[in-house]
Amino acid sequence: MSWMILLLISFPAWSSWEVAGGSVVQFISIKNNAVGELNQFESVVGTVSDEGQVDIRVALNAVETNVGIRNDRMKELLFEVGLFPEAKITAQLAPSVVSATQNQTVETTLAIDLHGQVVNRTATLQVAPNEKGLSVVSVAPILLTASEFGLESGVAALQSIAGLDAISRVIPVTVRLQLVRQ
Repeated sequence: MSWMILLLISFPAWSSWEVAGGSVVQFISIKNNAVGELNQFESVVGTVSDEGQVDIRVALNAVETNVGIRNDRMKELLFEVGLFPEAKITAQLAPSVVSATQNQTVETTLAIDLHGQVVNRTATLQVAPNEKGLSVVSVAPILLTASEFGLESGVAALQSIAGLDAISRVIPVTVRLQLVRQ
């Protein structure tokens, strides 16, 4: 009987999938209305239960722009990682999606908690089983604005310190996640 209790404690049903290494959240920044730059967060962790409950955490201090000083400025001036160290993304998928044996395109509402503000966005995702588990990729970019997360002053500070005429306040975001069984 005690081995049965140990088994139940060791394998909780509420976290059947976890986000694997190599998963990223990417975003495009556009400066001076002409130059687009692909950036990403390289530390994405989280779980998806067999019931479809999604809980993802993005470490904002893991922003990678391929320019060290820009990384530092984004962490300090835009994201204020000392006060807001992570973004949280929650959603609910149908249980049939996480037990899929074939590719599926699904639409879901994401609750994005960033910089103390929660915004809901509809996302279209491609969920595909593979040899590692499940691949989850956004079909189209998710458009976020700086103002809805209270990031306007941070964008203005970045624009000023970099001597730019403009930085777009609309940010296309994509996700590429690999889920593996826990």
